[in-house]
Amino acid sequence: MKKRLKIITAGFAAGVAVTFAGCGGCMGCAGCSSCGGETTVNALTRSNWFTGTSYNGIQPSFIKGNDKFSPEKIKYDVTYHKENANNANISLDYRNGSFTTEFYGTRYDWNKSGIPEGYAPEDAGEEIVYYYKTELKISVQFTMKTGSLQSSDWFNDSVVTEAYFRAAGNLLKPVYSKQIVKSHSPKSYQPVNLEQAIIEVDETYENFYSYDCTKVKSFKTADGTTEEKEYGGLNKVNKTIFDNSSLYIAVRSMKLSSNFSQPIALFSPMAGGIDEYAVTGSDSGLTAEEKSAFTAILKEKELFAGGEEDLVEASAANISFAGGDLHGTSQTVWYASVKDSDNNIPRATMLKLSVPISYSLGTLDYTLKSIESTLWNGK
Repeated sequence: MKKRLKIITAGFAAGVAVTFAGCGGCMGCAGCSSCGGETTVNALTRSNWFTGTSYNGIQPSFIKGNDKFSPEKIKYDVTYHKENANNANISLDYRNGSFTTEFYGTRYDWNKSGIPEGYAPEDAGEEIVYYYKTELKISVQFTMKTGSLQSSDWFNDSVVTEAYFRAAGNLLKPVYSKQIVKSHSPKSYQPVNLEQAIIEVDETYENFYSYDCTKVKSFKTADGTTEEKEYGGLNKVNKTIFDNSSLYIAVRSMKLSSNFSQPIALFSPMAGGIDEYAVTGSDSGLTAEEKSAFTAILKEKELFAGGEEDLVEASAANISFAGGDLHGTSQTVWYASVKDSDNNIPRATMLKLSVPISYSLGTLDYTLKSIESTLWNGK
C-alpha cells in the first residue's frame, strides 16, 4: 500500500500528498542554507495569492474575524479521461466529480485540547496561520476486462483535508493537518477478479506538528481503533518540508517558469512518512477553449484586467515522486501566471489539475468551475 500511495492518484490527489519544511525551528532561520550541519535546499515561497507577492506575512483582511475579511472559495469540476487508459485487465469509470477549496488566515490556539504533550511552547497562546481546506467528491466503478467481465457497484468516494500552516515568510511550515479518506482505488495492475482489483480505504489521520517543527505525531483512526506514530528529525531533512494537505498552496507560492526546478520533501502518514518530490516547470499549455472559460470566470471576480481579446496566461508545473522505482510518475497543475509581482491581479489562482491514475487507468482532470469568493481587493 505504501508503494501505491506514492503515486498521487484519483482518490488521494486532493489530500494525501504531504509536504514539510525542514529548517531548524519553525519561527526562525527561514532563509538559512544549513541547519545542524545539514545543507538545506530551501524553496523560495512567496505570497502569490496577494496583490503584492513579496508580502511575507498574512494580510489582515484575509484573517477570519478581522474587518473586511474575505476568504478564497473555489469550485472545480472533476472529469475522467480514458485516452491514456491502456490497462488490458480492468477499466474504471467516474461520475459526479467535484472539488472545492477554501483558503484564508485564522488563529491557531496552542492551548487547545488534543495537542500532544511537549508539542506546544511553555508560553502557548494564539498564532496567526493559514487555513486551507479541500473536499473531493466522486463516484467510481470498476470493470473486469477479462474473465467474467464483471462490474462493481458505484462507490461514492470522498477526501476531505484541512491544513494549518505558517506564512510565506516562514516557508509555509506546517502546524496541523487532517485527512478524512473514503476511497476505492486500483489494487494491482493485473487482478484476476474484482476482489483483487479494488482496495478500499476508510481512514482518518490527524497530524500535530511541534511548535519548532522538529517532529510530528500522527493519529490514524480506522475500524474504530486509533493508532499513533511519531516522526522525528524534521529539522534534519535537507529539503523544504510541507504538509501533504497544503501541497497546492506550496506549489502556488513558487516562482514557476518552464525551466523551474525545486526539490521538496513531503510528509504523508498514509505513505509511511517523508518522501522526496520534485516540482519542475512544464511547457504544457491550456487549450484556447480552456483559456477562454477560465478568463471569463476570473473576470467575473475582477481577477483579470486584460482587454476583450486577451486570455489568461498560465504557468504549469509537474509534481513527481523522486525516489525509488516510481521516479517520474507525476501530476500537472496550472496556475494563472504572476506577470507583475506588485500588481498581481490573477493571484496565481489554480486553474487546472491533471492527475494520472495508477496502473495505466487514465487521468482525472480538475478544471476551474466558479469562484465563490476571493481575497478582498481594497475596493
